[in-house]
Amino acid sequence: MRIAKLPGWVVDDDTSVKEEVAQYVGVAPAELWRHTEDCAKDAMWAVRASDFPERVLAHEDPLPESTVRALARLRKRAA
Repeated sequence: MRIAKLPGWVVDDDTSVKEEVAQYVGVAPAELWRHTEDCAKDAMWAVRASDFPERVLAHEDPLPESTVRALARLRKRAA
């Protein structure tokens, strides 16, 4: 099914992001840090509440191939 016209609440990505962060514009760094800490605490609560917290905490994203190549070039130059 195709919609001929998008609903009125649909906005472009730039507008969407600006709306989401508007409450943080002009906020003091200490207040932003408090929000960051709250977010981290919520994330840790979710990890601990999961069925596999050790697996979640042990996960490391693999390096992008571009980074692996850059590191190889740097190591070669340093040798």
